[in-house]
Amino acid sequence: MSKEEKSQKRRLFDSDGSFYTLTGKVFDLAAVSIYWLIGALPLVTAGAAFSALYAAVVKSVQEDRGSISAEFWRAYRRDMKQSFPIWLIYAAAMFLLMLNYGIFRENAQGVVGIFFQILYSALALFVLTAACYVFPLLSRFAMPFGWHIKLSLYMTVRYLPQSLLTLAAFLICYFLIWKQPLWVLILPGFFTLAVSHWMEPLLAKHMPREN
Repeated sequence: MSKEEKSQKRRLFDSDGSFYTLTGKVFDLAAVSIYWLIGALPLVTAGAAFSALYAAVVKSVQEDRGSISAEFWRAYRRDMKQSFPIWLIYAAAMFLLMLNYGIFRENAQGVVGIFFQILYSALALFVLTAACYVFPLLSRFAMPFGWHIKLSLYMTVRYLPQSLLTLAAFLICYFLIWKQPLWVLILPGFFTLAVSHWMEPLLAKHMPREN
């Protein structure tokens, strides 16, 4: 092995080398996934957990600023109050849409039944995608109540390719966790990091302009 190769190997395994940087980020993503699970367990606090998950991953993992633990719990406490009604609105909408889907699936026959099953499925996927926008918005912008919801609905339609990509990533993540529940200990962080790469440029377009 040449001196140059030995030097490159030493740099790789230095405390600030790429190997330790990568393993540190993997550890942070696993840790923040567990924090999210703990924060979301009461269910009514799930909105704050989603918002904190996004805020911590972007700031600590993507931008290398601050501790993942400190960033998550700071955002969790900060967004608790405002996230609660937003989470209830989206959860209630999903429940009602899936309830109606189930009713038509069991009771309606023929073309009418198929039409309403497709309609309620499409609406549920739309609401689910909007929810993937609303909590990153909440983590980034301080707005009056209702504006996060309006902007999330607008962005779902306005940025349709990214919306479909986000929905696909979410469904894959959900499927993997459904098949093997232990994936919940690491996938939420990796899903959020992946989504943030195309979500952040979209959010930047809606940053308030400085006068």
